[in-house]
Amino acid sequence: MFSSSPKDFGKTPLLLDKNENPFSLPPSPREELRQVLCQTALNRYPDGPSTRLRTRLADYLGVDPSRIMAGNGGDELLYLLFIAFAKPGGTVLTLEPSFSEYRHLSKIFRQEQRTLALRFDGSSVSLDEEAFIDAMALLSPSLILLDSPNNPTGLSLSETFLQRVVDLAPCPVVVDEAYVEFADRSLVDRYRKEEHWPSNLVVLRTLSKAWGLAGLRLGYVVAGEEILSSLEAVRPPYNVNALSQEAGQIVLGYREWMESRVFSLRYIRDHFIQEVNRLDGWTAYGSSSNFVLLQSPLSREALEALLDSEKICVKFPEIPSSENTFVRVTIGKEEEMGSLLSLLRSYEEIVPLSTAAQA
Repeated sequence: MFSSSPKDFGKTPLLLDKNENPFSLPPSPREELRQVLCQTALNRYPDGPSTRLRTRLADYLGVDPSRIMAGNGGDELLYLLFIAFAKPGGTVLTLEPSFSEYRHLSKIFRQEQRTLALRFDGSSVSLDEEAFIDAMALLSPSLILLDSPNNPTGLSLSETFLQRVVDLAPCPVVVDEAYVEFADRSLVDRYRKEEHWPSNLVVLRTLSKAWGLAGLRLGYVVAGEEILSSLEAVRPPYNVNALSQEAGQIVLGYREWMESRVFSLRYIRDHFIQEVNRLDGWTAYGSSSNFVLLQSPLSREALEALLDSEKICVKFPEIPSSENTFVRVTIGKEEEMGSLLSLLRSYEEIVPLSTAAQA
């Protein structure tokens, strides 16, 4: 495994920076999409509430369609949540690090973003759950945003902790599960069979990652009646276009394909983590997502130069209170991850670790 070399990709950039699914849709759904494109009446507005799509999503999740709202990607739904619940001069409580869009939206809506830092210990990442509960009580936020799995660390928050937050929070709690198909559990599973969904819980999901529809921008939330009513009041009337609605319904019919691709990416991810941790000075943190956070012995400048030499694109996340170089790597196909590993190994052989660490 991971036997290819960087030169195999020539001048074509290797895109490991946006957490996209590296696998294209198989021929059958692509043909269905082609037919839909020919048959859809593009002169007509789409179905405003995305009724058929929500029904398919409900079948997939095992919940009632009335608990679902579709959006133009998860980003739009986050935007609507801020419109509906971010009070003027309010506070948004998140983790640090977390999805960069939380900080961006907090600035747009003039919210004070307060964060609780995740703890880095050896090759693991953890959260001081009691400290977060205390911060929640002290700050009385307008909105709580928890990405699980966390971006960029890949940490899945415990179900017990998330339940406590939902039970004690004075505001809507958004559990961002954009990458949950790559993990072992979803908070939807905890509450879907209950008659009453928690009134302050919002679970955010997407078809961009595991389902491979990033280019069509299709996300959704699962929530209770009160929160959905507030979101419906600020939702644009035709926020999900007709083609995206049709594509979502088609792809949801290929669950076995999605699950097989997720299985492959998890397998590649776990082997990639093992191989990186064999490199002197490198740390690959455990991940429940389709990306891995690495700590490098190189300076950011040296690592960027190395990756640029082979046109390998990665993400350099900001990790507060750390002078180390961190890089988030999307899990691609087996040969792609082999190319990255070969590059790192070749540099390790040429440059002694003591020199590389000072580069």
